Amino acid sequence: MKKGWKFKLVDLFLRLYTRGKGRLQPSQQLVTESAFSHIVIYSTTALGDLMFNTPAIHAVRQRFPQAKITLVVHKKLEAFVEDGDDWQHVVCWNTKIKTVPQLVRDIQQFGMPDLAIILHSHDPYDYLSAVMSGAKYVLRDNYVDGITPMDRWLAGYVIGFRGHVIQRKLALVSMLGADVSDISMRIPFAVAPVDKAGRGTVIGFQMGASTSERCWPVEYFAAVAEHFLATDPTCQIALTGWSGDSPLAESLLRQVDPALHSRIVNHIGSSNLKELVGLINGMDVLVTGDTGPLHIAIALKVPTVSLFVTAEPHSTGPYQDPDLHDVIYGATNNLAIQQGHVMEAIKPQQVIDRVAHRIERIKTQAEGMLR
Repeated sequence: MKKGWKFKLVDLFLRLYTRGKGRLQPSQQLVTESAFSHIVIYSTTALGDLMFNTPAIHAVRQRFPQAKITLVVHKKLEAFVEDGDDWQHVVCWNTKIKTVPQLVRDIQQFGMPDLAIILHSHDPYDYLSAVMSGAKYVLRDNYVDGITPMDRWLAGYVIGFRGHVIQRKLALVSMLGADVSDISMRIPFAVAPVDKAGRGTVIGFQMGASTSERCWPVEYFAAVAEHFLATDPTCQIALTGWSGDSPLAESLLRQVDPALHSRIVNHIGSSNLKELVGLINGMDVLVTGDTGPLHIAIALKVPTVSLFVTAEPHSTGPYQDPDLHDVIYGATNNLAIQQGHVMEAIKPQQVIDRVAHRIERIKTQAEGMLR
C-alpha cells in the first residue's frame, strides 16, 4: 500500500488530537441517533463522481429534512452545485493536507457537524479533516477494504460490496435509516426544457476523457460523423469537452469531408458546466466514453451510446432508465494494452449501428405522439 505511511501518521496524530479535542462518539451509538443538526458531505473529486453521489445525498436530505447540510466539493464544481436543493452551504477543498486547517474553519463557520459522510474524496486527509471539524460520527465510502488505521476512525463503512457505485453509496447511507429506493441522479439546478420538434437530429460527441488511453480514436469518431452527416442532410454533430480537448476537434475536422464541416458545431472549451448541461439536454443522443458528460446525460434522460473498455459498465455505466442507454463493451487483450490501443476494441460500425437504432426509436416515438 503506497500510502501506508500516511495512514499511520494520520492515525498517530488523531490519537493524540482526540485526547483533548474532537467529539467522536462510539460507532455503536450511531444506531440510536434519530436526528442531526449539521451534516457535512464530501464529494471532492470529478464531475462524474459527484453525479454518482447525488442519489445518496438526496436520500440523506429526505431522511433528515431539518438538518443543515454542508457540501464539500472541489473549486471547479462550486458554480455547478451552488444552487442545489439538497444542501444549504457549499465549501471548497483541494484535498491537500496543507489546506485541511482552512477546510475545518470553513466547515465550522456553519457550526460543528454532528455527522460527516465522505462519499468520494482523498484519504487520509478527508477523514482527518472530518474528525478535526468536530464530527461525532464519520461515514465513508471506502474503495478498499481492511485499512485498519483508517477504519478505526469511521463509525460506518460498507464491506465487500460488488455492484454499481451508486448502489454502494446508497448502501452506506442506508445505515442511517435512509430510504435508498431512488437511484436517480440529479442535476443541482433547474434545467430549461428544449423543444426538439421539427428540427434535425443532433448527435453529441464527447471525445475527451480523463486520460488519453480512455479516449476512443478520433478517426473512429470521424467515421461515425461522416456516416450520419452524409446520410441525413438535417443531422448535426455537436462536440463537447474542455479546452484541453481542442486538438481532438481539430483532428476530427481534418478527417471529415470539408463539405460536411458546416454541420459540425464545436462547443469544446466554450461552455462552463452549467452551459454544458444545456447543450447535452438539446441532444438526441450522446456518444461518449465513461465521462462526466455521460452521467449528466443520464441524469437528464438524454439517450446515450457509451463506450467501455478500460472501465466496467456494471460498476460505472448507466444504472437508471436502461431503455434509454446503449452500452458497448469492448474486451481488450494484453497486446492491445502493451500497444496503448485498448479503445480500438470498439469499431465504428458498432457505434453507427447503435446510434442509428437509437435515432430510429426516437423518430418512431415522436411520430407516435403526433398521431
